Amino acid sequence: MMKMLPAALFALASLAWAPMALAAPEHRWQTYGNGRFEYTICYPADLMTPAPEADNGDGRTFSAADGAKMLVWGTFNTEELTPPQVMAHETARITREGGRVTYKTYKPGWYALSGTQDGKVFYQRGLSNSVRFVTFRLIYDKASAAKWNPVAARISSCMKGEE
Repeated sequence: MMKMLPAALFALASLAWAPMALAAPEHRWQTYGNGRFEYTICYPADLMTPAPEADNGDGRTFSAADGAKMLVWGTFNTEELTPPQVMAHETARITREGGRVTYKTYKPGWYALSGTQDGKVFYQRGLSNSVRFVTFRLIYDKASAAKWNPVAARISSCMKGEE
């Protein structure tokens, strides 16, 4: 438990700096909107290139020159799961796949996870209502954390889904 405390404090501190990241002029931000699942999310267009939207219209992948990647997708909440239930499912899946969740939290309507998997850092946030889930996952090298942590905070703060 004590080993998780520094990582959790770091993740919370990163999100606490989100207002400063919002004002950061060093990136050119654009917005991707998804009509099928009614969500929007921002991304740093100077760092990430969007792939075409998925054939089924659920989302898209964004890639950076340094190997960082962001996936964003929507899915129908057919099982009427709550954010804590999805967070538990995702934590178990990540652990089964050899990853390690070092931070997790939820509030009404959303959850967030971060940790390491396949030698990389990930940050994942999901929004929900009774109809759908919208999720983004940002994956980057540990050595690039100083660059990508503020980006994760900004993306997290601008992700919106229709109620």
